[in-house]
Amino acid sequence: MSPRVLPLTVITLAVSLPLAASAQHAGPPEKILLEYGWDVPKPSFVAEHIREMEQRPFDGLLMRISPLGQIFRPVRHELPPEEEAALRAIDWDRFTDNFLMMYAASEMDWFSDEDWEIVLENVALVARAAAIGRCKGVCFDAEPYGDNPWHYPSQPHADEYTFDQFQAKVRQRGAQFIDAIEAEMDDPVVHTFFLTTVGGLKDAAQARTEQEADEILRDYHYGLYGAFINGMLDAIDPGTLLNDGNEPAYYYHDRAQYYDVYHYMKQTALGAIARENWPKYRQHVLASQALYVDQIFGLRPRVVEGHYMSPEERRQWFEHNVYWSLKTSDRYVWLYSERMNWWTDTDIPPGLEEAVVAARRKLEADEPMTIDADAIWRRARERMQAEQQANLLRREATIRRIPARMAPTIDGHRDDEAWSYATELEPVVGTMAMQGEVEATTIVHVTYDDSALYIAVRCMEPKMNELEIVGSNRDDSIWLGDSVDVFLQREEGDPYHHLIVNPANVRWDAKHVDVDADTSWNTDWQSATLTGDGFWNLEIALPWSALGWQTPTRGSTIRANICRQR
Repeated sequence: MSPRVLPLTVITLAVSLPLAASAQHAGPPEKILLEYGWDVPKPSFVAEHIREMEQRPFDGLLMRISPLGQIFRPVRHELPPEEEAALRAIDWDRFTDNFLMMYAASEMDWFSDEDWEIVLENVALVARAAAIGRCKGVCFDAEPYGDNPWHYPSQPHADEYTFDQFQAKVRQRGAQFIDAIEAEMDDPVVHTFFLTTVGGLKDAAQARTEQEADEILRDYHYGLYGAFINGMLDAIDPGTLLNDGNEPAYYYHDRAQYYDVYHYMKQTALGAIARENWPKYRQHVLASQALYVDQIFGLRPRVVEGHYMSPEERRQWFEHNVYWSLKTSDRYVWLYSERMNWWTDTDIPPGLEEAVVAARRKLEADEPMTIDADAIWRRARERMQAEQQANLLRREATIRRIPARMAPTIDGHRDDEAWSYATELEPVVGTMAMQGEVEATTIVHVTYDDSALYIAVRCMEPKMNELEIVGSNRDDSIWLGDSVDVFLQREEGDPYHHLIVNPANVRWDAKHVDVDADTSWNTDWQSATLTGDGFWNLEIALPWSALGWQTPTRGSTIRANICRQR
């Protein structure tokens, strides 16, 4: 006799009822505000002061144990006994999401298994310490405050292995990195200040082909970082989360900026991720936003819009940014500061804490944000630009013309006869934000003939061993290191041309219309550089035809600025 078979409908009903009964509205996601800055505390400080610290309007903080966080230095670290005891003793209450820092400054070799044995021990030690302190996870700051592990051309063995081979090795190390954390922590959150939101990775994410993306990344400051991210995703456990921070939000002043980058992190950024990891990216990566006290409250040494606002305008701008940062994050926002200290109540700007509290209250009550921070920012920018224009040092120079037979050879030596006839410009001065005399002088000579404009620059440099050269291909981000800029315009309001050259004679050029830079403008011009004892030279020959200009006539005017980035 065959066994009795229950009707299929009965089985379906038995399974469906519990599921239907458990279906509930989850509500909006919880938003977590973290504190981090130059006031980052040790666990020993937190253990002693946690009750006072939790009076601040945060949900958690980032802690540091030095030198424990320097994970990419192949030196074995130890957890100081006093900090281990403090981690065990911290009595968390309101601060539910806390993290322990690790940093990316590197002295290791990606291809050295011996180095990486130590690196992984260091990673595991930080994660173990975080687990002891009942932290939510670790925070990995990928910005290298020291030797850069992400820049392919500067790596050991870059002359032996191709960029593709480096990417494969770094991807392997990323998987080992996340495995080491997960071995010490259950369902950790790996908080970062950026995964996909830095410039070159954004450009690569939007490249049309893999080859084009590799061309962008090969010489980019963070060119290997994308491979590391993919390695983490390769090995990630089901309960682990990666927090994709958006550090550029430090400078936002319009809610549209937050929504645009959220869309990028959720959709466009997939272009920077290996296709096989797209499902994991969607499942494991959280979009995060950031806040920068010093920018908005005018605390930075560099002059910014925040310096040209009233205390009330600063408070409003910050309230606006707190609101939209939290609104457009999946869970986490961090608040960053440098020239103040929340935990010792030192130099806290008036209105800062009130702005944070007000924004959080409005968001939790589902109230609209009515502050127009963009209008506040634009008025401040107009005031800043008006003052800068009033204080701008304007100079005139009569440029001598040379006969065509005297055109200089562009080789960097600056020893042609033409330069003895050229006009020497007045000495280059420091920016308005600089104080005192410039440390290294810059000497500029200019001349021209019917064919071209010629510029010779000598950059005196007392610290030649500290020259920083960024990029090796045309239109790389060479301005991030030592370089010389040349701006040229025929008449005010016209499009202007912008050339940059670094000491390795890597060039960047663009044509600007309004505020947009068209870097596809790769015109035909010559440059050469030469380094010597205490200086580096630059020579440029820029044909008038390359600018789309006729040869200047006697008495005509060209608007120009020549700058040095040191």
